[in-house]
Amino acid sequence: MKNTKFINSTYIAGGLLILFAALLFSSMNAIAKFIFIDKTNYIPALQLTFARYVIASILIAPFIVFTPKRFKTKFAHRYILRTLAGFGGIALMFIAVRHIPLAAATAIGFTSPIFTMLFAAILLGEYIGSKRWVSALIGLIGAIIITDIGNTSITFGSLIAIGAAVFMGAEIVGVKWLSKTPDHSVTILFYSNFAGAVISFILALPSWVWPTLQQTFLLVSIGLVAVLGQACVLMAMRRADANFLAPFFYASLIYSALFGFFIFDENISMPIALGSGAIVISAFMMMRSHRIPIVTATSAITPESKTNA
Repeated sequence: MKNTKFINSTYIAGGLLILFAALLFSSMNAIAKFIFIDKTNYIPALQLTFARYVIASILIAPFIVFTPKRFKTKFAHRYILRTLAGFGGIALMFIAVRHIPLAAATAIGFTSPIFTMLFAAILLGEYIGSKRWVSALIGLIGAIIITDIGNTSITFGSLIAIGAAVFMGAEIVGVKWLSKTPDHSVTILFYSNFAGAVISFILALPSWVWPTLQQTFLLVSIGLVAVLGQACVLMAMRRADANFLAPFFYASLIYSALFGFFIFDENISMPIALGSGAIVISAFMMMRSHRIPIVTATSAITPESKTNA
């Protein structure tokens, strides 16, 4: 029988889930930017962050309540890094999308693996080869190009987005640190979101602005879209390896560009296009050393069969 190669249908399903998750996360940033448009009743970014966290906490809570043992954890100190880093990444990204095009903020956000690599080397002692250093440099150059030095508004927003990417990179390391504990994934999600809700509420309270009915609907939508996106990512990860799924996240660049063009009348400038291209090249260089899972017609191996073998 001819040894014809094809990508397992389970992996295809995983890829489609990531494409949908990318659409949801892009929608979340677009909703945040749309809320900022209302100058008559300006909602601070910290309130958007609170909405993102509190809705997630409410939706996850039943899975904790009906399984009380999941409330217990002996690793509260490990949640601090993940919570603070996640909070910083979300809050700063919401601020960034207010000042720069969605596509630019999204592209800079993709530099987070660079900072994950750096934090993993410093905190976890992981080895970084020369090729990864080169790819990291290319990605950082791409982010610098997008900052468009000379355009004050773009430069400020881009620097905020870079700050968000730093926090997101630290968050991944925090997640990896937590994954080494026996805590259930639901426990990790609940405490991370609940702590984020508490922190963002305390910080947002001094400048709290009561939203209009339309803004309330949009704020709730941010939380719902974010949780649904996370659910899609989790389902995708059960179906395919992370290195196979990672490139599908770059659909966010297309979604963000389309949202920006049709909703916010944003055009893709040359610095954004060049910088985004450099960041994408950087990311693919980082992934190149990992083999994309391919199965053959004579040995259809799925993630499940590997697990059960």
